[in-house]
Amino acid sequence: MKKITRRSIVLYCLPLFAVGLFTTMLNNYLIYFYQPTAASGLPVLITQGYVFAGILTVIGLIKAVGHVIDAVSDPMVAALSDKSGHRDGRRIPFLRRYAVPFALCALLIFCSPFQSALLNDLWLAVFIWAYYIFYTLYMVPHGALLPEMVRDEGLLVDSYTYHSLFFVVGSMLGYATPAIVSLIKKTGVSPVAAWRLTFLAFTVAGIVLLLVPTLVIREKDYVSSVRPTAPLASSLKHAFSNRHFRLVTLGQLFEGTGMSFFQACIMYYITELMGIPEEQSIIVMATSIVGSLALYPIINKWSKRSGKKRPMIAGCVVFAAAEFVICFVDAFPRGLLTAVVFALFVSFPFAVLNILPGSMMADVIRYDTVKTGVNQEGTFSAAKSFVTKLGTSIATMIVPSLVVVGAITGQSVGRKGLLLTAVVGGVFTLISVVIYAMYNEKEIRSVIRGAGEEAGA
Repeated sequence: MKKITRRSIVLYCLPLFAVGLFTTMLNNYLIYFYQPTAASGLPVLITQGYVFAGILTVIGLIKAVGHVIDAVSDPMVAALSDKSGHRDGRRIPFLRRYAVPFALCALLIFCSPFQSALLNDLWLAVFIWAYYIFYTLYMVPHGALLPEMVRDEGLLVDSYTYHSLFFVVGSMLGYATPAIVSLIKKTGVSPVAAWRLTFLAFTVAGIVLLLVPTLVIREKDYVSSVRPTAPLASSLKHAFSNRHFRLVTLGQLFEGTGMSFFQACIMYYITELMGIPEEQSIIVMATSIVGSLALYPIINKWSKRSGKKRPMIAGCVVFAAAEFVICFVDAFPRGLLTAVVFALFVSFPFAVLNILPGSMMADVIRYDTVKTGVNQEGTFSAAKSFVTKLGTSIATMIVPSLVVVGAITGQSVGRKGLLLTAVVGGVFTLISVVIYAMYNEKEIRSVIRGAGEEAGA
């Protein structure tokens, strides 16, 4: 098989720029768009308030169900991809087929067209759920192919650095949404149309980037796989029987849930708690992104030298501290300077948690491949996603209900609720520290290096 070049790896990772855009659209702006503050100028498009069991909002329930659909579909898509006999390979045909509907659904989520709140509720549900299905159909094969093509440990860390870099830069552009929206509104366009035009531009760029790997990668030049023959249930049972896999997956479950709380509320933290105007939020978000990018080379070298475990634990500790600091925001001067200092503080955990989780899981998957001789990258990735996305769905379901706590009459956001989201997110992140501490990375690295030396001999 050919040895993949860095150029090919970079091109293969380009779709993560689009995924960063789409993820920011949903994680950072969905609740803000559909549970608007009075200052945003956005209309109320969907049913507001608690509508289910006295604790859930429409948007919280819909997005939580979407994450469950996403989680449940992951193993099924992984099994289809692992066992695919397509002449162009097991992964690339999925990317080619589902790139366009994946991107279009991200846009249509924000395009509810009706006067009726109930009809808009249904529109939102259909396209959020469709988005997660197409996300799975694209991202599970994409994620499975990278560790199959890249077999050198150092190059694999670099690959996930590129992977994360594009995601973060895409997210950074997504964070500029309020500034872009503000510019469009100055031309006389309504706030809701300004948001939609911004997301339309993101979608067009996203479609192009999602299709790049299908044009530049010939999968069978780099991968010769032993396809699994076991049924899906057996493959999943095998994945969860691996202790290393269970620990890494559980750690990423709690760390990812804590991050989901933070991302869902970041616009509220900046505008409501720190008193920053919406159009200046880009300065705060850009500061955290630029700060994290500046740390990428350090995190990359640190993980190559000492492994991923120590940086992951350090990143989770600092991130938990950052979430708890939000609870004492009133003790600090309100204004842009405080927000920028906070953004710099979270740069370190952002860098760590963007680069290393995927690389850590790739180590566990390669360990299993060396031990069993069977390539089940898709099943392992999907099993991990199944667990972590369930955690995200919990966060998504809880956050809209929490932010309403303490809201004054006629408003959808309360200060007390925002502080509660920070506390809960911090607790989840601290739990991940305890779990990662039990991970035996030395055994994983020893087996992988041993297999590499044998192959070299």
